[in-house]
Amino acid sequence: MPKGAEVLVVGAGILGLAAAYFLARRGLPVGVLEREAPLSCTTDKSTECYRVFWPGDEALGSLVARSMELLEPFAQVARPNRRGYLYVGQEEALLALAEAAPHAGPLRVHRTGASYPKEAVEGLDLLREEGLREAFPYLAHARGMAGLHVRKAGWLSAQGLGMALLEAFRELGGTLLPGEFLGVEPRAGKPAYARVRRGEEEALLPFAALILAPGPGLLPLLKALEPALPVAAEPHFKAWFPDPLGRFPREAPLLIWNEPQEIFAPEEKALLEEDPSLRPLLSPLPPGAHGRPEGGGFLALYNPLPRQEEPTSCQPSLPPWASEVALRGLLPLLPGLRPYLGTRARVDGGYYVRTPENRPLLGPVAEGIYLLGAFSGYGVMAALGAGELLARWVAGEPLPAHAQAFVPGRYRDPTYRPNLEAARAQL
Repeated sequence: MPKGAEVLVVGAGILGLAAAYFLARRGLPVGVLEREAPLSCTTDKSTECYRVFWPGDEALGSLVARSMELLEPFAQVARPNRRGYLYVGQEEALLALAEAAPHAGPLRVHRTGASYPKEAVEGLDLLREEGLREAFPYLAHARGMAGLHVRKAGWLSAQGLGMALLEAFRELGGTLLPGEFLGVEPRAGKPAYARVRRGEEEALLPFAALILAPGPGLLPLLKALEPALPVAAEPHFKAWFPDPLGRFPREAPLLIWNEPQEIFAPEEKALLEEDPSLRPLLSPLPPGAHGRPEGGGFLALYNPLPRQEEPTSCQPSLPPWASEVALRGLLPLLPGLRPYLGTRARVDGGYYVRTPENRPLLGPVAEGIYLLGAFSGYGVMAALGAGELLARWVAGEPLPAHAQAFVPGRYRDPTYRPNLEAARAQL
């Protein structure tokens, strides 16, 4: 091992800080290299939600469940709630989701609201038409619609958790290093130094282990390190609307419209169809519009036309129609939001870096080098479990059963078959 070497983590987002914290807890010398302010890139753009409900993917469910167990010492700053996720749509489709996630707990079916356990903290509650109307009277109730209320789920403070991890990491002797990671240099044929730019100068930092957790910066690194890994980046956005009319119930869970929809009326389509950039939005769009209360307003999220692009910064260019589409996506659930059409919303966004089956890259990719990335939209909820698992890899400790589901080397296994059906079922 080179003299003065330590474990070097590239990236001070919530995933990198979680890994650094668990490594430092094991008594290892750890430095975190970050070119921006900590928690200022992908983590800052998070919707901050969590769930242990992962249809078709028990491994991801186990990873997030472990994260929730590890959250207890940070609960005061992370402030998790237990409101859950409420999927609304055709009963048959919701039942199929529930049956694909037995790891999420028992399934309870309710014809009326009388048997619905409003304060339950775990399990799945399928509310048939009448039960949904009684339990959630503020929703629009189209004939035949049902609801699937999923718990453990809700949202938390990503910044609160991230800053607590940074503070705990520093108390354990960890160091935050400003600088930009440029690549790896070998010694005796093995990776041994990180080439970095600090200010105007370049330097070589010796490392005992290198953890790459650079968020959207993962793609250019993989081109040099392991170009065969199937990873892509998709821009995603969220819109925050003020709610002076009180149309989004403050007590609501995360609401998800689980049905395809058309968001423009025929007369609106006639006005918009001549604009090529809007034409794709005039066709039936996929499920997935979701929203939740936030502060004095609400968050609306709907990315019906995901595209792939190479990230050049933390934030992608956002389409001018982003807030309008996000709001219209929620109207089947809360038609009372219609007066806010045309309202100026606060819109921001980031990149979802993802693999085809929507599982992360977590584990060794070369001797002494580990990946901690491709957490497509679930980095906050999985951070603690992922950081602990990465630390186990580095320290040579026994691994849980779900660890092998995430190793980057899975794509070199000719028998590996990514579960693309499960990826399509996941929000």
